[in-house]
Amino acid sequence: MRQPSARVVMALILVGVLLAAHGGAVPARAQELGTVRLITIKGNSIIDTETIKAAILKTRLGEPAEEQKIIDDIRAIYDLGFFEDVQATIDPALGGVEVVFHVVENPIVREVTFSGVPGVAFKDYAKKMKTQPGYILNAHDLWEDLDGLWKWILEEYGYLTRITSLSADTDGYITIELAQSILKEIVITGNEKTKDFVIERELSFKVGEPVNIQEIDQSLRRLLMLGFFDEISRELAEEEGTDQTVLTINLTERKTGAATFGVGYSTAEGLVGFIQVSDDNFFGRGQRIKANVSLGKKTTSYEFEFYEPYITKSGISLGTSLYRQTGNEKAKHPETGVEYESKRTSLGGSLTLGKPLSEFTRGRLTFKLENNAYDYLEEGQAWKPDDSKTRNIGIGLNTNTVDHPFFPTEGYKNDIYLELGTTLFGGSSNYAKLRLEHSRYFEVRDGGYVLAVRGIGGRLLGGELPGSDKFRIGGADTLRGYSYGDPSQDLVGDNMLVMNAEFRFPIVEKIQGVVFTDWGTAWDRGETLSLQDLKNSFGLGVRLDTPLGLLRLDYGWGKTADQTRKGQFYFGIGQTF
Repeated sequence: MRQPSARVVMALILVGVLLAAHGGAVPARAQELGTVRLITIKGNSIIDTETIKAAILKTRLGEPAEEQKIIDDIRAIYDLGFFEDVQATIDPALGGVEVVFHVVENPIVREVTFSGVPGVAFKDYAKKMKTQPGYILNAHDLWEDLDGLWKWILEEYGYLTRITSLSADTDGYITIELAQSILKEIVITGNEKTKDFVIERELSFKVGEPVNIQEIDQSLRRLLMLGFFDEISRELAEEEGTDQTVLTINLTERKTGAATFGVGYSTAEGLVGFIQVSDDNFFGRGQRIKANVSLGKKTTSYEFEFYEPYITKSGISLGTSLYRQTGNEKAKHPETGVEYESKRTSLGGSLTLGKPLSEFTRGRLTFKLENNAYDYLEEGQAWKPDDSKTRNIGIGLNTNTVDHPFFPTEGYKNDIYLELGTTLFGGSSNYAKLRLEHSRYFEVRDGGYVLAVRGIGGRLLGGELPGSDKFRIGGADTLRGYSYGDPSQDLVGDNMLVMNAEFRFPIVEKIQGVVFTDWGTAWDRGETLSLQDLKNSFGLGVRLDTPLGLLRLDYGWGKTADQTRKGQFYFGIGQTF
């Protein structure tokens, strides 16, 4: 960030001060000057005489005229900034001398022009300048305008610039030339695992282009949002004597791979053992892989996911998943309303293509196939849901402006997802359903004190949803304190509404506390939503930033069917939203 050279401005406008101060116009010996009887200003036609006299503080009427005092007053008049030249002469006067200050005013400004930085709307800055056409040129105002110019360009456009030339003629035409700093080299440090190309493809600038701080910071935000780094910083070093800059990107990597296993217990699923292997930065190539196996008396699941963020240089991504899940599921008989529990086996997979649409927005297209088979849970059971086959196409749009992937303090997230079920390829039903989600984050106090709020809405737009594709809420991610998809609590239906609020606060380093409240319900087509139907819960939680990832522990108190409070414990990975 280079300031305009003082030498240019002084040489152009103020060079006469020393010459005048030491020129022959002022006598050499103060003892021969006599007493000051008159102080006169000559040569000014625009600047008021009283304004000039107000700057004369050393030379006083009735006091001896002294050489150094007159020199000081010449400089003081120059400091007003309105004059090209100032000199002083001393003439005899009745009983003493008359000190005459001769001034040559600066020209009236006719036009100010800029050059050297393409794409910058200099006319916008010209309106803010103190130096304006139609007014006398003031050296100090011009200096302030030049000092603010490079700062304005940096703030508005992000460019590093310096003033290389300044000229002003006697007709009042001022020309300002600037030069941009060019990026000479990009140095990346601290990435022991992550490959350089994974970092470089997130940078929207190249060596040889003008340095743009805004573009650099946007690129570093994209790097941070990958979730591979705990800290990212930059250093800019300008090479002396040249308009070239070296950018150094300093990275501190976080652990992205983990292999975990354990045993859990819940009243709904009983004893469950699990093994999970995952890496969000597989082999340092930015790919995401996850494999999970859960085995229990009431539930069994096998899942595999893979995500490649760049199958093309333009940023088109590919995500795939395969899964097989077996577990007990509660459902109401469509005619009698009696609740039954059946064993459901789901086998399916999905393929998702994504594409960046803007700096913060990404679109996606998903193809999903799922077969659901239901068995009687008990011998002699009167009813179970019909088997179904889901064949659907999903179109999604996601916007994310938050400032951190794990601990956001500002910004928002939007997600719109339209799912279309089809009978093609053996699908069971045609339907269209829409899901909307909005999250927003407010830093209420420095140091990580954040209010996070979220709203989720889902609606059946047309057709008939099979039981496996109905909206389900409850559990660790939507309505804590309630069992996931419990039909007796109106947590499964053709439509749904969920609202969450969390107050997040630091406890110690890498541990965050949470106080939350959740509200929500689900209902079928033909039913109406009443705010009195909303289930509500409240609770406490902690977030632990560990080498295995961000672990989430929550305890929420919901209500049972008889309206008494009952608590449930939840474990998860990452923030709730």
